Amino acid sequence: MSETPRTFQARPADADQRIEAFLAARLAVHPAHAEKLLRQGRVQAEGRTLARGDRLLGKEWVEVFPPSGDKPPPLPDRKLRLAVVHEDPALAVVVKPSSLAMHPGPAHGSGTLLNGLIALFPEMLELGSEREYGLVHRLDMATSGVVVVARSEAAYAGLVAAFSERRVEKVYLALVRGAPRTERVEAAIGDQEAITELELLERAGEVGLLRARPLTGRTHQVRIHAGLAGAPVLHDDRYGQGADDLTAKLYLNRMALHAHRLAFEHPVTGARCEYEVPLPRDLKRAWKRALKLFG
Repeated sequence: MSETPRTFQARPADADQRIEAFLAARLAVHPAHAEKLLRQGRVQAEGRTLARGDRLLGKEWVEVFPPSGDKPPPLPDRKLRLAVVHEDPALAVVVKPSSLAMHPGPAHGSGTLLNGLIALFPEMLELGSEREYGLVHRLDMATSGVVVVARSEAAYAGLVAAFSERRVEKVYLALVRGAPRTERVEAAIGDQEAITELELLERAGEVGLLRARPLTGRTHQVRIHAGLAGAPVLHDDRYGQGADDLTAKLYLNRMALHAHRLAFEHPVTGARCEYEVPLPRDLKRAWKRALKLFG
């Protein structure tokens, strides 16, 4: 590789740490960006190209080369109307509607949450692709709910660290089939530990209103663990039954999962931040219909 790398020396305290966690902390980037560098073969140590899951010895020098083939920055979408729950110079909290992708991709074009955010907060572009233009966590395209984004480098580093160190409280609400068999699911996703607390708030026949609190942050965690507990999210075509007679009776046209609450320490001021977004209209309607039909 002809580019000049950034170099970091692992310390004894880093011994046995996964390389993606080391990179995210040292580069102050989102773990997804660290994993992208590893996939592209841009990380080396002692003359060896590292891969996701490799662990450090605690004394080696790690070389990180710039990512290859970076895409053009996302364009602002001023037609997209986003509900802003909170904003300050460091961060913003917004509501992501269902059916809206988080960021541009081959299947999503430029009509995404990130494009709408950049129209509102153009300074997010200055964070660059290495800081995911301020995105610090993700929701599935079909999931609605509360999202926090960074507007400054300091906020980005602080929020990424908070999510990585499990200092962010996340609560989801979901309409599910049946009731969970357990209040706590501990089941690895991939090769990573994953823990979710589940609470059935109310039930109408075979439909349940579930509160889920993931204690870790794995992809599709709530969906996977709800299914493992015997209460899959309605209209989930990957870990549940997808669209069926029940969802048709509830007039439910999308996966019934909603990010209800985020609570964290402000990355700049240290103040306690708590934001809640109630169930959107379509999920409220589906739950009311479940109560009417089966309650």
